[in-house]
Amino acid sequence: MPLSLYYCLSPQIPIPPWQLLYWAALLPSIFAQYQAKHCKSASTNYTVCTFKEVLGIVHGQVNLACNFTFPQKNAEILNIGWIKKNLAGSYSIHKWKNGTVISTGTTKPPKQLDILGDVSAGRVSLKILNLRLSDNGHYMCEVQFKIMSNNKNDGFLMYPGTKLVVGVQPKLIFLKQSINGTIELTCKATGFPLPNLDLLDPNSTKLKGMMKNNSTEVQLQIKLPELAIDGKYTCLGRNIHGEARVEILSGLHDEPRFLIVALAIGTSFLVLVLVTALTALIYWKRRKTVGNGKGIY
Repeated sequence: MPLSLYYCLSPQIPIPPWQLLYWAALLPSIFAQYQAKHCKSASTNYTVCTFKEVLGIVHGQVNLACNFTFPQKNAEILNIGWIKKNLAGSYSIHKWKNGTVISTGTTKPPKQLDILGDVSAGRVSLKILNLRLSDNGHYMCEVQFKIMSNNKNDGFLMYPGTKLVVGVQPKLIFLKQSINGTIELTCKATGFPLPNLDLLDPNSTKLKGMMKNNSTEVQLQIKLPELAIDGKYTCLGRNIHGEARVEILSGLHDEPRFLIVALAIGTSFLVLVLVTALTALIYWKRRKTVGNGKGIY
């Protein structure tokens, strides 16, 4: 999957793909994964370019770019905007060259929308904050401009537009139980879309188990006669928005808990002994003081 940004007239920025992946790992809530560009031309002089697909995370943000390439001496951009259609209806939001933003349609656009960039230069992006699952859909970029030679208005509509895919990164719970001499390892995961689950043994070999799922959770359960000594079992969950993993250490998993309990009991006993000794010492000193006083009189 190409992670480099698309270009119309701008030169390529010399950033290696591994650097982009590193930034994506650091900023999962606001970093959108961009795929291949899509361009539409009415002639050799006028071209609109957008991304085919953008991935976003719930509560994060994305920028849906739209670049319009045109001979500036022959045309003047009037406005650039986006149109989104769904089952409930449609809405559009446009930004004019003077900075005015106007929205129309049968449904109201979310309040967390903003259009960034220079409309006159043809380089803008639709910024969506606080993403929700309802923001999924196709966003069609529309450019309206005036041809200076004949003073007529014209326009482009990028169809089907940029597909925004909003989801939730995987979250995992990894449990170990001992039932009738059998070890049960259960990995539960949530996310949207539901993650694919794998359970790996200490040698990183996939273990086969029973898979269950419903609309909100997927579960992988594996039964083993025993666990490897001092081994590491890993639950791995992946979807298009990210990856998560949780580990259980066999052999060393239960001993720390026993050690902590034993240490707590020992500490409590020591405190009790010290308090008892201190109380006895205070009581003995008081009795001695009283006895010395009686001898004087």
